[in-house]
Amino acid sequence: MSKGFLWFAQNNDKTDYARLSVELAKSIKSFNKDNNVCVVVDKNTALKSEYIDQIIVLKDDASANAETKFANEYKAFRLSPFTHTIKLEADMLFTANTDWWWHHLCQHDLVFAINCRNYRDKIVKNTLYRRLFQLNHLPDIYNGLTYFRRSQRAMKFFDICQSITENWTAVREQLLINCHDSYPTTDVVYALAYRIMDPLNSDLIDYPWFKFIHGKSSVNEIIMATDQYNYLYPVKLKDRIYLGGKRLDRIWHYHDKKLVDTING
Repeated sequence: MSKGFLWFAQNNDKTDYARLSVELAKSIKSFNKDNNVCVVVDKNTALKSEYIDQIIVLKDDASANAETKFANEYKAFRLSPFTHTIKLEADMLFTANTDWWWHHLCQHDLVFAINCRNYRDKIVKNTLYRRLFQLNHLPDIYNGLTYFRRSQRAMKFFDICQSITENWTAVREQLLINCHDSYPTTDVVYALAYRIMDPLNSDLIDYPWFKFIHGKSSVNEIIMATDQYNYLYPVKLKDRIYLGGKRLDRIWHYHDKKLVDTING
């Protein structure tokens, strides 16, 4: 049985996702014994690091002509070299050991992060960013922390994701209410695919520990500061990260791509 972490890193004019990927891989290696890392890139994204075990170059890049590069993420199931995979996003950092997760996750075909947490470690269920989810009664799942194993059910889920992605204009107009997204964002694709597959959420697993700390401002509800990270003052001491004076002990989806340089100073 192989276990590992996988994510996509496709650079654009604004963000060096290869650089972020190295920092994420380094954080995984520093905390976990089960730390195999695989990163999927395109031919224009140069990535090489001792912290990354396997790099897969996309043969057919569905996002080649798009600034927002989400159109390949349904390929995670077929590209993953692992029997058991935890899918992440490049702009994340590990702050604690998660080896014990596998003992729980491996009993299931699919597990998603449902809801997220703010920097105070409180669960956040409703955010300004997810009005589309509420309007369309979509499950509040986050693709940035997803587990899947090689199984018929997981394959079915990703096949539905592929159909949604490849037929996005028709899906947006016929299946979703008030959706104006030009490109299919992975969170919306995942949520709609899961609703199609399990409309009553009968098999939706919600582990309280399988969630990450989200870096978006509306999640953290910091309304008195225009620059939330200047207010929260993130600090890194060796492998420990402090945010708002509190040491983080969960995966941190920092979102602001400049944060890596800030905390590494």
